[in-house]
Amino acid sequence: MRPALPFSYPGIDGDIQRLDTLLALALKGVEWHPPEAPTILNLACGRADETGTLIRNLAPFATRLFYLGIDLRPPEIQEARSRWLPTALPGHDLDFRAGDASRTDRMTLLPPFDFIFIRHQNFWSDPEIWTRLYRNALTKLKPKGFLMITSYFDREHDLATACLQQLRAERIIHLPNPASRPLKDAPGKSVDRHLSAFRPEFAQP
Repeated sequence: MRPALPFSYPGIDGDIQRLDTLLALALKGVEWHPPEAPTILNLACGRADETGTLIRNLAPFATRLFYLGIDLRPPEIQEARSRWLPTALPGHDLDFRAGDASRTDRMTLLPPFDFIFIRHQNFWSDPEIWTRLYRNALTKLKPKGFLMITSYFDREHDLATACLQQLRAERIIHLPNPASRPLKDAPGKSVDRHLSAFRPEFAQP
């Protein structure tokens, strides 16, 4: 799946290629077996630049899927819609909605999901909101579903991991990204510096 619009900033193409490699390794590590019609939720997705690589890795042969991105910022959601909806394959139900990603508990029409992704989670900014987001995300997973996160920096990834473990999520895999691109305007941060996958402790193995 190719974007209908170029990415907005220099370097994003390379970031997505590196994320593609990291994601493929992680899915192999968690023994991901794509369902016939996977359901995928991308929370706090922003422009959802990663949409193409998520679908390519999670559902390479699916003729039907449901993919939803949610973010508070309407301009970013509109950009995501413009980039990805024109190239959606028949049978692939893609949508991007402006909304509070931490309040999926109030979104009663959402289905249960096989896979939930949070790229560059931002636990550091507001632990209370992100704890609620993680808690609600875990309850939206199917019994064999996974929650996967990436982070910009080490401390924040550690804090997010501790929070998820306190919410009774088991970390299945953790992959540092040695090729992560440093951010010049944010010392100590780099793109997709860590990736981890979790599932609720009560989930079926």
